[in-house]
Amino acid sequence: MKTYRQITHLLLLNVILIFSTTQAKVRDVTSTQDFPSTEYRIGLYQDLVVDIDKITHLIVVGSAVKEDSDQFFQSGISRAYRYKELYPNHQVVIISSPDVLNTPDDQVFEKFNVVVIKKVLEKIRAKNMLNEMNQFNQIASFDFFGHSSPWAMKIGDTTAAFSPYDNLAALKILRTKLLPNAYVTLNACNTGFTIAPDLSEILGIPVSGALTSSMFERIEADGFWYKEEDSSRSNYVTKNKFSYTQTILCELGVCNRMKPSRFNYSSVWGEFKEGGLSFNKFFCKFKNTEGQCQKGMANSLLAFPSVNPININSSTDEFSSVAFDWLCSTSLDKSYYSNCINGVQDAIARYDLVFQSHPTNELMCDFKSCNAKVICITDSNKDPTLGTCHLKTPINPEPTNIAREYLAFLKGFNDLKSDSFN
Repeated sequence: MKTYRQITHLLLLNVILIFSTTQAKVRDVTSTQDFPSTEYRIGLYQDLVVDIDKITHLIVVGSAVKEDSDQFFQSGISRAYRYKELYPNHQVVIISSPDVLNTPDDQVFEKFNVVVIKKVLEKIRAKNMLNEMNQFNQIASFDFFGHSSPWAMKIGDTTAAFSPYDNLAALKILRTKLLPNAYVTLNACNTGFTIAPDLSEILGIPVSGALTSSMFERIEADGFWYKEEDSSRSNYVTKNKFSYTQTILCELGVCNRMKPSRFNYSSVWGEFKEGGLSFNKFFCKFKNTEGQCQKGMANSLLAFPSVNPININSSTDEFSSVAFDWLCSTSLDKSYYSNCINGVQDAIARYDLVFQSHPTNELMCDFKSCNAKVICITDSNKDPTLGTCHLKTPINPEPTNIAREYLAFLKGFNDLKSDSFN
């Protein structure tokens, strides 16, 4: 386990994976600039008055480090809009110091109609973030959109690292505020190696994380979401009529989201050519009584901006279409996505569950870990050296990850439906 000193030292290097300001393609930047963010904001989405006792969905949008566009923020808005469609009486709280390229933070909130209810004139840190989250007494979900190393999420400027076990006391308080079937989604690079499993263990709820790079996706005219490298601007839409119950303008921030790359991670930390996973993996590192793991997983998909809007009364086929959208990647080759769906269905029909959805060695995952350790050359302070990291992981000749994850989603959905009738 990395110490807080080690993690913040790494982040102070400010060599991070960021996204192009005009494209969703990842790129690397090395800089020693100290980004001068001196405040963060708490915002309400589609509401005017905050209520600490109201059922609350928490969305944290990490810093764009003044190099990126507002796509992190838009990805959070896409999720926020789904929450308000599903649960009009719930409140959606957005915590962020967005630090968007050439845009004051106030303007970012205003652009997407987020009412600022609190402005704090200090840099956001893990302590601030958790203190703000712990103000609410009924927390239904927590979603993060931003940058991350394999050990810590970047919530603010270069020193703002969040690592679960460095914030154990505050997270134990947060655990007491969580509602049944609560969950966490961590939409950022490499959050599945240690951050998501650790957070699941501490909070006792399902937490999803990536086992490779996380990429921006945009909805297109055929109703599917594509990464920039696979997209066609001629197919971009100005209105999203697929993901929500009503058609809504893309300029309101509802046409971007984040999903993992379908390729192994290769960037500033090194090359993880030993393996990867092409979907955000859920971890349930706790005693799974009464199907809490599967129900939390399924609950998360109800608010996933996807190929169609679903709810607890949707059919199994409608729910499955969203589950496959979560699990399978689109590609420039239009058959890539359908081949993934067919592969999962065939694996289940054969009862062996074997299907390789990742193009190289697929990590050997269960609901506790993915049996992969990030190994790096360390310096004299025992801190990882950039560009030297790789994975220590076994070869997985018969991967069953995606079929097992799909079946867990289906079980959870059926259990949620059953609970709603009782």
